Amino acid sequence: MSSVPRPRRHRYGLDGTLRLRPLGIGLLALASTGCELQEVTLAEPPVDVVVVEGLVQVGIPAPGGAPVSVDRLSVLLHRTVQGDEGLNTPVPGALVEIRNRRGAVYPLIELGDPSPCVSSTPVEATGTCYVLAPPELNVHPALQPGDTLDLVVTLEDGGVGRSTTVLPGDFDLIGPRNEETCVILPDTPFPFTWSASEGAWAYVAETQIYGLTEALAPRGIEVEVDPLFLLGLSVSAADTTIAFPAEFGVFDRFDLQRDVAVVLQAGMPPGTWAQVAIAAVERNYVNWIRGGNFNPSGTVRIPSVTGDATGFFGAASTRWAEVLVNPPPQGGVYAAPRCRTAGSFQGGSYGGEPGRVSPDRERAGPRPPARRR
Repeated sequence: MSSVPRPRRHRYGLDGTLRLRPLGIGLLALASTGCELQEVTLAEPPVDVVVVEGLVQVGIPAPGGAPVSVDRLSVLLHRTVQGDEGLNTPVPGALVEIRNRRGAVYPLIELGDPSPCVSSTPVEATGTCYVLAPPELNVHPALQPGDTLDLVVTLEDGGVGRSTTVLPGDFDLIGPRNEETCVILPDTPFPFTWSASEGAWAYVAETQIYGLTEALAPRGIEVEVDPLFLLGLSVSAADTTIAFPAEFGVFDRFDLQRDVAVVLQAGMPPGTWAQVAIAAVERNYVNWIRGGNFNPSGTVRIPSVTGDATGFFGAASTRWAEVLVNPPPQGGVYAAPRCRTAGSFQGGSYGGEPGRVSPDRERAGPRPPARRR
């Protein structure tokens, strides 16, 4: 079998953008529904392929750190030419629509900058980003769990790529609660727990940790990356708990700074804070990023886009919370309640009362930003 164009390997960040870092997500084959993913081979492809990478993400943290959730609909188009030259060229001028079978149509507009669709773009990896048009251009009915969505991509040359996805069912964070900001114990793993989402094939857990540089300086550790993004995974229907931050970073083990990784196995250091998101993802997403590349060995990702393009159109339903660790760098204690576990408070000393703000408002540290660029 001849060589096949390799898709970019990526992950999705807390803001819903594609994160272009190598991921061996073979574990996703252990999908939460117990479905067994097949190894699939493709017939010899055309030399020139339009690749669609579309994602509907419901409930992600709002850009800029606002403590609210938003929905994000985005499609990245790139044209992959066989061989090492001309990889991932842009695909401008396409008409991109997402149609809800309840009757709504979501038009996506082309942007000149691909960065809203990707959080980092290597020099050789470019594309054309299409995002949901601003509200003033169209009234966008709210997406609902279980919605069936059809993607239609009409290319400039008249070719059409199509795909369908179903939004995963509603679910909740149990400990801590959805969109809660709360305090956890220092140097102690915290169990994030959530309810099951109907139709989910896996749960992707990710976090952005802040304040490590200052927190670890007294330990003689020079932090190389701050804030630090880490990815975790829950892969069975019964597995709806993940230890934070110890079980995050499974896909970063070869890149993660070793002394920082050792610290995080024990818990979050004092003075740090993090945003943690749990995303229920459906079949198309799992099949596309589950591991393996388009390669001559015959084991490939499973595309869900048909017609005159390949790629995937996936959906994720996200829940998130922010966690703080006392004492903050500014001194005092954070004015936030203790985080609850699935049935109670995490045991130990927090430097405050459960469910109450700090009485010392003069010394209480300010609420940290959700994300710091």
